Amino acid sequence: MADAAGPAPLVGLVLQLQEELRAYMFLFVEVACLGHGAAACRRLRGCLWEDVAFWKAYAGVCLARQPVRDGPAKLRERFRVWLFHLEGHWAMDFANAAAQDRQAEFGANFLQLFSDARYIASGLMPWDKGPEVDAFAQVACSLLSQYNPKQLDERWAAESLISKVEQRCDVFMEDQVERVTQAFEESLEKSMLEQHLQGAEDASLTEPLPEGAWQTWDLEEESEEDFPGMDDFAWPSPTQSDTDRSDH
Repeated sequence: MADAAGPAPLVGLVLQLQEELRAYMFLFVEVACLGHGAAACRRLRGCLWEDVAFWKAYAGVCLARQPVRDGPAKLRERFRVWLFHLEGHWAMDFANAAAQDRQAEFGANFLQLFSDARYIASGLMPWDKGPEVDAFAQVACSLLSQYNPKQLDERWAAESLISKVEQRCDVFMEDQVERVTQAFEESLEKSMLEQHLQGAEDASLTEPLPEGAWQTWDLEEESEEDFPGMDDFAWPSPTQSDTDRSDH
């Protein structure tokens, strides 16, 4: 019915725009909106998802070196790789960035690192499986074992990363998901144990003395007999001349 009566007003407006204007319009919304729009209508799919000119205008400089004959599928793939920082040895690049961040004056910003890791995980595709994904899982395990779960914002970011990894079963192998989840759980257990031990130590320092404990203290004053060295000291005995003088 919609095709017989013509496209909807919004769809008709998008169809009338040039590729550059279409691309400029979608730059103001999330990338996911582009995919949702292309999946909603056959005409939008043709002028957005399958349009080479649109992708070159939308992606901009990241497609400047792409061959002219490349189709929309290759352009979309190149844009995805650029958008989610998946060029080359991207897992090693992320590990180096995390290591450099740890050397900062105030330590690593785990909130940002977990957000970046979640962003990368959301951009992976099934054909990305391999050594890079496994290396990325190892980096995630390392971050999860080093952060402080007592920082609630960092813990929420870590939980968000775990949730994304568990959702991407099409990318991460079962053992990789298990390793990442185990690292997160171990960090929580370690934090709880440290908090318990710290609480017990603080309680022992602030615990009041039992009633009457002060009475067991030795408060007796030292006498001359108890003075150190008094037993070894001998007063000289009076001589006969001293006795005679005292009689006179």
